[in-house]
Amino acid sequence: MLSPALVATRKVKRLIDLGAAIRANTGHPVERRGQSLPGPRFSNSDALVREHFAKWSEPDHVNFTSLMETLGRLNRRPSAIIETGSSAWGTNSSRLFDRYVDSFGGKFWSVDIRLGPLLELRRELTSNSVLSCDDSVRFLRRWVVQHPGQRADLVYLDSWDLDARNPLPAAAHGIQEFFAIAPALKDGALLLVDDTPATPDLLPMSQREAAQMFFDDYGLVPGKGMLLGEYLGSRGNVTKVHHHYQVLYQFDG
Repeated sequence: MLSPALVATRKVKRLIDLGAAIRANTGHPVERRGQSLPGPRFSNSDALVREHFAKWSEPDHVNFTSLMETLGRLNRRPSAIIETGSSAWGTNSSRLFDRYVDSFGGKFWSVDIRLGPLLELRRELTSNSVLSCDDSVRFLRRWVVQHPGQRADLVYLDSWDLDARNPLPAAAHGIQEFFAIAPALKDGALLLVDDTPATPDLLPMSQREAAQMFFDDYGLVPGKGMLLGEYLGSRGNVTKVHHHYQVLYQFDG
């Protein structure tokens, strides 16, 4: 049984998130720059990814290989990295991308409809990073307007929880995010989508049966990038370069 203090704390957090979501949905997002001091610099992205997963996640995490591949393709270049779905747990991707731009240059933007990740991360990320509490589709559209003609070197989509029994909301949101940021995906830009397994058996055990049933009925594995993959498969200027639990695309122009 939860203590009264813990119940009260959770209620306060929910109210804070609700208030932030209302502000964001009425066009008044919350935005904060990171406040942490720069950390140790890395000579290559492989070392960065290995240390990150050892410290903040798990060395055998299902996303280790895809993030190693993704940051390796940035090739230590100063990069503009955008993330939807700020992460202070699991893969802790927000910390990973912040460390990349801190080591190799560039800037990192992360957006989440919840205020909690911003409050937790702002003192742990450097001033190279900007955290926003906003609707991700609105944020991406605004980013394109505010950075006319600029390429996003890496866009990471992870803002809607996947439910294998009803994957369409997450998949529809993912393709909306893609169209919002599409003008910035050119000339070698990378697009990484989380929770888009290549096969149903890559999903957690609790979701595998539902995922297999969905696949048997529709021929699609439930995932955030499920609809996006169907769309991108019909285009000639994009290559799928990695697909396991996450899927990675590279754009040619």
